[in-house]
Amino acid sequence: MYHDMDHHEIRQQCESMQEDELTVLESIYPGQIKIHPNPNNRPGRILTLTLPVKLSSPTKVSISTASNNGESSIPSLTLSHLPALSLCVALPETYPLLVPPAPISLRAPLFKGHDDKLGSWLFQNDLREIESRLRRMWDDDKEAWDQGQGVLWRWWDWVVNGDFLRETQRLIHDSLTLTVPPPLSPATFFTALKSYDSYQIQNEFEQTAFPCSICWENRKGGRCVEMPGCGCVFCTECLGECWTLAISEGTLEAVACPSVACVKQRATNEKASRLDQGVTAPLVEKVVGKELRERWEVFKDRRIVEIDPSFCICPQPKCQAAVPPPTPSGTCGNSSAPKAIRLADLTKPSSGSLHVPADVPRGSGQSVPLTEDRWAAYRLCPKCNFSFCLYCSSTWHGPHTVCSLPQASQLVLEYLKYPEGSEGRLAMERQRGKANLERMVSKWREDEMNTQWLHSRTKACPSCSVRVEKSVGCNHMQCGRCSAHFCYLCGQSIKPTDPYKHFNTPGQPCYGKLFEAMDFEDVLDPVLNLEQFTEDDLLDWDFGAARI
Repeated sequence: MYHDMDHHEIRQQCESMQEDELTVLESIYPGQIKIHPNPNNRPGRILTLTLPVKLSSPTKVSISTASNNGESSIPSLTLSHLPALSLCVALPETYPLLVPPAPISLRAPLFKGHDDKLGSWLFQNDLREIESRLRRMWDDDKEAWDQGQGVLWRWWDWVVNGDFLRETQRLIHDSLTLTVPPPLSPATFFTALKSYDSYQIQNEFEQTAFPCSICWENRKGGRCVEMPGCGCVFCTECLGECWTLAISEGTLEAVACPSVACVKQRATNEKASRLDQGVTAPLVEKVVGKELRERWEVFKDRRIVEIDPSFCICPQPKCQAAVPPPTPSGTCGNSSAPKAIRLADLTKPSSGSLHVPADVPRGSGQSVPLTEDRWAAYRLCPKCNFSFCLYCSSTWHGPHTVCSLPQASQLVLEYLKYPEGSEGRLAMERQRGKANLERMVSKWREDEMNTQWLHSRTKACPSCSVRVEKSVGCNHMQCGRCSAHFCYLCGQSIKPTDPYKHFNTPGQPCYGKLFEAMDFEDVLDPVLNLEQFTEDDLLDWDFGAARI
């Protein structure tokens, strides 16, 4: 008992007990105890203890603000670690036998390496209550043992295991509630907690030894890789050899967990699902390096295009990423956009004059794209953010500008010249997507038939180039768009002041042909097929009527 010792012996005994206590703590938690010089050479020690909080199991954390008392739209998160508490404590020279340690300050900084001025994840009233409970621990031991005991280990265990959260009513029924400190926004508080937890989990992994599932040697986590999803652990060297061989041979499915159980599980899945094993580009680069990572990304993008025909390859030579089709909400097409002109509208019988929708610009020689969805060709590369047209591979030209016909025709003709299943056709399908090419072929064939019909049954206005079909009447036409007068037989302009001179001048090709049809069947067609017209159409017929 210390009652039989003099004061000098008590100080020596206390110093020895302090040394033993600090040595044990330092061996278990290296680098988390800092000893400061005592000001003015006073007896005793001043320590700073960094107390990381590790919860017994992953715990749901609800975040609230001071104004809503826990009712908040901030999403909850699951954490295994909380930012460390920083405790500054003075150890008198007669601690632990005669006097307790004296806490000087207790802080809960949110950001590692900074003081709590940038944000504290516990409020001051919580910290004061924790300090009070720490002080009482030494008194409880003295009453139980009739002398003081080293209490730093109890402090450490009480804080590090998160027991203080239950005693301060922060952790109730495995649910932890934290309040956002006023200087910070909820998003910043959320991100800081999540980032610290991820850092601590990675740090624990790197300091722990694991048996590699390939070579069966124990390796520190810093030299290992934990596979996402399954959690299998391999040393970087063994996994690097497996993945290097797989990427070199183009076996994309093998760039995944190589354990026997996981390989068997993947073998039972569909091909599409086997591609997504949670393996990310940073993980591949960490294992096999940048060059093979880039090769792996190329293989992966090509495989996605092969599996899903709606995908295509980015036309940028330095990118070549897989580009998904646009979602309905991701395009700019909406109900308020101008309506596209369709052939059904262009060829509908009109009431004696040329009718042109108002949204077609005058003087334009091109028509608006005849397509069900004018944004169907829009693509945005998720890797390089290049927006382009699927058909012409050029920068996106908007939904109202038509791809040049030679480019589209050349692409379709090149695709059709390859036999079904040939390497050339498969290469084009990987580049642009099989479904997209089939849609282009269908549209090209439809456009070719429409073009042949337009050239055989219509004439172009010599002024504005709009296509005109004469339903019945004479060959003197007046364009409904630009009001130009022209001959329907030869397509030449005629004078508005004397339009019939063109048909009454001997020697002219159209002399005497004011009412001559280009084809006898064209004259009989509306007469022999009256059932295709409505009663209003028949009542509105007049000479010189045309439709475009």
